[in-house]
Amino acid sequence: MLDFAETILSWSCGTIVVIWISIGTLARSVRVERIAHNSMTVLCFLTAIGLVVFDRLGGEFWDSEPMANFLAFILVVMGVVGQIIPIRGEEIQGEPNPHHLMKARKERESE
Repeated sequence: MLDFAETILSWSCGTIVVIWISIGTLARSVRVERIAHNSMTVLCFLTAIGLVVFDRLGGEFWDSEPMANFLAFILVVMGVVGQIIPIRGEEIQGEPNPHHLMKARKERESE
């Protein structure tokens, strides 16, 4: 039973990472970004609770005894941060997009 729980928790952690990485793309729409942030936060908190319970039942997450509690802490931090710093469709990279650079270069060459 603990092996199945470890698999579910691993998949949940992976899903959270994929959402976290995709936030920049999802932020093109404020509504979709809000849904992604809320989904990630709920998933972070549920997975953190699952990891703590998993640890209390004597499971070893990824063959490491303290890993479950450490990941639970990281997930709570990610969930809170995900609600604090929404992008709201803003450009946050601070550097030009390669497509914009190519377009600007073509405009300079045509002048």
